[in-house]
Amino acid sequence: MQFLLLTMSVCYSKLYVLLKFVRGVTMLVCELSPKEVFYYFQKLASIPRGSGNTDQIAEYCMEFASENGLRARRDKANNVILFAEGTPGYERSDPVILQAHLDMVCEKEEGCGLDMEKDGLELCTDGVTVWARGTTLGGDNGIAVAYILAVLASDTIAHPPIEALFTSDEEIGMLGARALDAGDLTAKRLINMDSEEEGVLCVSCAGGVRAHCSIPFSVERTNRALGCAYRIEVSRLLGGHSGVEIHKQRENAVKLLGNVLASASRACTLSLVCASGGGKENAIPKTAQATVCVPLNQAHMLEYSVKEFLILMHHELSTTEPELLITAKPTNMPEQCMDQESSRRLIFALQQIPDGMQKMSPEIEGMVQTSLNLGTLRTESGHVQLRYLIRSNTASGNQLLLERVTAFVEYLGGSVVMQSDYPAWEYRIKSKLRETMIRTFEEVYNKAPEVTAIHAGLECGILAGKIMDIDMVSFGPTLSDVHTPKESMDVASVRRSWKYLIKVLENLR
Repeated sequence: MQFLLLTMSVCYSKLYVLLKFVRGVTMLVCELSPKEVFYYFQKLASIPRGSGNTDQIAEYCMEFASENGLRARRDKANNVILFAEGTPGYERSDPVILQAHLDMVCEKEEGCGLDMEKDGLELCTDGVTVWARGTTLGGDNGIAVAYILAVLASDTIAHPPIEALFTSDEEIGMLGARALDAGDLTAKRLINMDSEEEGVLCVSCAGGVRAHCSIPFSVERTNRALGCAYRIEVSRLLGGHSGVEIHKQRENAVKLLGNVLASASRACTLSLVCASGGGKENAIPKTAQATVCVPLNQAHMLEYSVKEFLILMHHELSTTEPELLITAKPTNMPEQCMDQESSRRLIFALQQIPDGMQKMSPEIEGMVQTSLNLGTLRTESGHVQLRYLIRSNTASGNQLLLERVTAFVEYLGGSVVMQSDYPAWEYRIKSKLRETMIRTFEEVYNKAPEVTAIHAGLECGILAGKIMDIDMVSFGPTLSDVHTPKESMDVASVRRSWKYLIKVLENLR
């Protein structure tokens, strides 16, 4: 009997889990609370809106404006601005910009048959979280668009005049914000809802500039009879995002390669053939490699030097880079290599050129203010090409660091070309909007928010350069695993953040 009861209990447990799973997949997102928000989120999910494919979503926003009697503008970049008057009692209040981006990152699981260029998403929920079947969810930044549309459609939410700014193609370089003509925006305060952690108010972001450095070298013929070649490789580093993870002291493979080569060049006569590493300017390089030539009778010295250097680095980096591997393996002897002067100059460059965290913020504890990431290394047409992403939460920080890199490269006979710069959103010592949002947060949550900054680019940085003296704060509900098919959104967080937004608007008299 006891065995029978135990068996039945197990069966009921399995049935409960199965029913819960089935219910979670079939439950309608639009039934979740707040219904007015999830209604629009589900509507947005039905419209394909990957970056570069925003025509339909921009048109939907214009149709929404028409249906709700709102003045609207759409530009060639598919940015859309909707204008709403203040509600009774707020008609003469200062206006506020509510800002979000329309596009999403389109990624899907292997085997998913959805065409994200043409098909809407298949939303799922278990009442606790929301996700999309086999694809990214688009919570970044669809939930913010849903919030704004729900505010504008409401007859009961008190608010000042609103300028709702929906930008396009944020995920592929903030192209919409870059193309925006802000001439008809009158508000001097802006609430961005592109943050992904509830309880955090972001009040500053880094600006950035890409610096493409080119250092020339001279070549000479190799002596195939008396020399040999090796491929030296640095691998198995952690890498990471060059903005939000730069403070974690992760090793840069390109810089580490410079240190390996410098150590080896003191042990033997070494000539560089070529070098490469990294993949993107905004990612800390995980691998780098170089081909070098040495005299035959010094090959063992090179191998010993690399092994000794690896042992040294295992002691130095055992905590931060536990999987580090450095190898030196024989390879085919090339016909030519860099001459000794060029080799010395370029090894010096890789070892000594600036990289990593440079300055911490004096206003926000624990925040990196200025950094640079040596993201890629290539050997092309008689030049070694080094590509940087320089970041700072102040305009002066970017400028000073760019000048430092330029002076270093030019001293070695090279040149620097600046590309793709975008401004910082600098921290304001005095911010009425920040004060209001902190006070309102304490009122709604009965605790203080975390006030912080991000050492990466946000649209707020570009908008700060287009709207003079704009006062901005960014917030949002909790999203997880964004930009991946595992992306999910916390329903309770959406509900609390919605309540918070409504109260902020009410307090913006």
